[in-house]
Amino acid sequence: MKPVELVVLGGCHVAGYPIGASQAFPAQLSELLGGRVVGEVSYLTFTHLPEHLALIDQLRPSHVVLQLGNYEFADSFRPLLRQLGSALLARPLAPARADKAAKAAQAATAAPGAGPSRRPRHWARLAALSLLTTLLWWVSARHRRSFAALNACMRRHPATSFVFLSPFPTLHPIQNSLRHVGGWLLHQRLARRPNCHWVDSHALLHPGKPLFVDGSHLNRHAHRVLAYGLAAAVLGTLDSLL
Repeated sequence: MKPVELVVLGGCHVAGYPIGASQAFPAQLSELLGGRVVGEVSYLTFTHLPEHLALIDQLRPSHVVLQLGNYEFADSFRPLLRQLGSALLARPLAPARADKAAKAAQAATAAPGAGPSRRPRHWARLAALSLLTTLLWWVSARHRRSFAALNACMRRHPATSFVFLSPFPTLHPIQNSLRHVGGWLLHQRLARRPNCHWVDSHALLHPGKPLFVDGSHLNRHAHRVLAYGLAAAVLGTLDSLL
């Protein structure tokens, strides 16, 4: 059997921010599987994904783990409206501005809220953010390009298993709900292929302070839970090949 060789693409959690790379889920996953990480890209936004898929063509790993969407599904109107305006005006968002928008979205959720609110204002904000986010992910040419490139990559590599992690839970009530919406959007646009696998991080990680170092970033224990969940998914893909 071919040894497990992993390429991991995703956001800051791939690099283990802020607990360190040695404690991050890619390192823990490779240890559990007795495999190795042969390629890694962190701090990656979804619309920059096509620039890094050549890594898969080059390395042809047994598995690709993708952790996407945490930057994009945030409780912040400003970066969302900027991206949506750029998409509707058919004007590409410069890479520097895209990175700045992603960081602004992350910074906007750096401190947890006071907990779920039942006030109309809470639900109105959630509904507006969900609507704008859905519109962006369906009309943006840059998002369509990323999905097309990703689905084409899966077709080119039928022997490679692509394991997708849904956007992670957070302690922010509205952002947590948006990441549920984001997970649905991501899942719906992925090609239904035998080598495409989905892992719901919300089913593995139940929001609570023991899992977080702050409002949005996971601690070592949470990364361990993710590694075990991913290991089960990877082992399942190996069993299907036997």
